[in-house]
Amino acid sequence: MGEVFRRLQKEKQDRILNACYKEFTEKGFDQASTNIMAKEAGIGKGTLFYYFNNKEALFYNLIEEAFSIAEDQFLNQIDFDETDFFERLRQTTELKWAVYERQPHALGFLASVFIHADKYDLPAELAGKRSEAEQTWGTVLTKNIDFTKFRDDIPQETSFNFIRWTVEGYRTEMEQRIKSQNLDEFSNADFSPYYDEFYTYLDTLKTIYYK
Repeated sequence: MGEVFRRLQKEKQDRILNACYKEFTEKGFDQASTNIMAKEAGIGKGTLFYYFNNKEALFYNLIEEAFSIAEDQFLNQIDFDETDFFERLRQTTELKWAVYERQPHALGFLASVFIHADKYDLPAELAGKRSEAEQTWGTVLTKNIDFTKFRDDIPQETSFNFIRWTVEGYRTEMEQRIKSQNLDEFSNADFSPYYDEFYTYLDTLKTIYYK
């Protein structure tokens, strides 16, 4: 991000970034409208380009900022000394939800960039960061884990897939349930019942897949 943008008040920075994250996520780079971004952010289009020069520079700045958020608030906070798979899963899931609660637009945008990575010819620095992030994310549930606890009669990949599908399915359902309560970006949500319910599911999964 440029120095001029960094000098803005945090609330204004977030408003601009979130408007841009949202538009790029929903429409992709080619179809995203900087007019809509500026309108949603409450600034003029000329002001948007004053901060970011052009649409491409804006897009790359958003990727870099989203990478920083994911790295600082999620990847760097994972306790890789925890060797139990389900405890690691519990911790990382809670951490991911907490980050998503604070930065839903940034994480949604980053996920979209990963999904459609083949469409974007990223600068070398950003491509390197993406590669590093993918490698780290790929080890979140495997690095330093004690796999001897798992059942021997179910292939490890099969167990992981069923567990992942269960957790992701629950996360999606949880988001829909919270949105149905008309809460503003999770800010007024009480997550305690969801955590308690999630812990119950993890205990059940542990009973199924551990020896």
